Amino acid sequence: MIKLSAKLLDLAVNAIVTHGYGDFFPDPPELNVVLANWDDVRAELSELDLDTYRGYDHVAAFAPKSRLNIRRVVLLHPYDLLLYTALVLALRDGISKFRLRAEEKRVFSYRAERAGDDVLYNDSPSYTDFKDRVTEVVNRQKGIFVGVSDIADFYPRIYHHRLVNALQACCGRMSQDYIRALEKMLARFSDGASYGIPIGPAASRPLGEATLIDVDSTLMSYHIDFVRFTDDYVIFADSPEGAEYGIRVLAETLFLNHGLTLQTAKTKVLPGSEYVRYHLAPHSEKEEGRRKLLEIVGGDEYKIPKYEDLDEDQKKEVDALNLSEMLQEALAEGHNVDYREVSFILGRLSALRMPELIPIVLDNLERLNPVAHSIAAFFREFTKLNRRTREKVTSTLLNPILNDRTASEYYSVWVLSLFHDHPDWDHAEDLIRIFREAHSDVVRRFAALALATSGTRAEAIQMTKHLGSASSLSRTAILMATSKMGTDERKHLQKSLRLGALLEKYCMQT
Repeated sequence: MIKLSAKLLDLAVNAIVTHGYGDFFPDPPELNVVLANWDDVRAELSELDLDTYRGYDHVAAFAPKSRLNIRRVVLLHPYDLLLYTALVLALRDGISKFRLRAEEKRVFSYRAERAGDDVLYNDSPSYTDFKDRVTEVVNRQKGIFVGVSDIADFYPRIYHHRLVNALQACCGRMSQDYIRALEKMLARFSDGASYGIPIGPAASRPLGEATLIDVDSTLMSYHIDFVRFTDDYVIFADSPEGAEYGIRVLAETLFLNHGLTLQTAKTKVLPGSEYVRYHLAPHSEKEEGRRKLLEIVGGDEYKIPKYEDLDEDQKKEVDALNLSEMLQEALAEGHNVDYREVSFILGRLSALRMPELIPIVLDNLERLNPVAHSIAAFFREFTKLNRRTREKVTSTLLNPILNDRTASEYYSVWVLSLFHDHPDWDHAEDLIRIFREAHSDVVRRFAALALATSGTRAEAIQMTKHLGSASSLSRTAILMATSKMGTDERKHLQKSLRLGALLEKYCMQT
């Protein structure tokens, strides 16, 4: 029998609040329900036996890595996320103890040394620190050669039994119950497959670091000079042959120890001087501004910083840039869009509330599909649009979902989240049509959440007919939408459903 203590669950809920619910979906309103009723939910979770816990189904979708590449991301049920986070927190210090020391300035990603008990890792060192270290080494050693590579599909290809072996070596016998429970949970998250850890939850990151402990140690044993951030490796050598040798040892170790491979297209060796020209050399004023922005944004694909999180010097640099002009240039026809740049610009422009930029965004929805989260961030700030402009915005945003049939799940999720956030956006008839016709469970869930805000009693009654076949997270979304029904109707429905978990009961009372 494996049970988690109330103290560990308290630490887990604080970690989720600190790091965020996930990286690729809007924060679920169910989290607020959990927080508002935490004493009761914690008591329920602390009584679960993780050896027999069957858990909940999760929401999955394909999110774009670029215009032509995708990744499968997940939104876990709040109970599963809390338990997952708690288990990783219990293993965090054991993992940290066996990693290369931070003082060596080799591994920069998701370090937990001296972190508070209720966080999974510190914010520093960051990807920026990693890039600064690379720059420092290249500038200091004249004639150096640089090998650059990253791991292909890292998180989706991590084998569970090899991760478990790494955790057992790090965390010792006292943690075996936690590791056993975690292994069962990962198997369920990957739909029974023996590989893959969920992309999205912050708790997955320390597990990725645990996987690579032996790889980093092997490179050190061969006296290979390298630095790493997550799955990005940079190798330094005095000759191209030395850099190639380092990459070869890295590739062989990854494959033999973990069945992982390097991305062929991103693996290369180049002279340090060429690296400097490509990454550091001066450019035209416009290109210099663009590179300065990208340097501030960083290269961590899972975490694009918000403007308010920048330090004062970075804010001054961003404020000095003409972001609206940079956005138009980035979206110019035929331009190879840098989606990190566009995402950050849209996020910053949203805070400025510049309605003159609305037509630019609406005219480029198809090109902006990979950064649908930033489309949502942009329009979320426009709370006082006049009726005509609001109708133009809402109709244009919904059109790809309703008519073109080309909208990705990712785009649909983030656009529908706007209708949940803005009660005056209405369009209940379109939203219920999306709910009924959607083949995707994740789209159906977010249509239900939108109707919980923008719908009426009529749509709520229609959706309750789907409760029996709904997934866990679509079910809680529908239960929230029943707030549009009469009090007696809801009481009768609640009795007929025989709700089990406290979360569903509380969702129906919102």
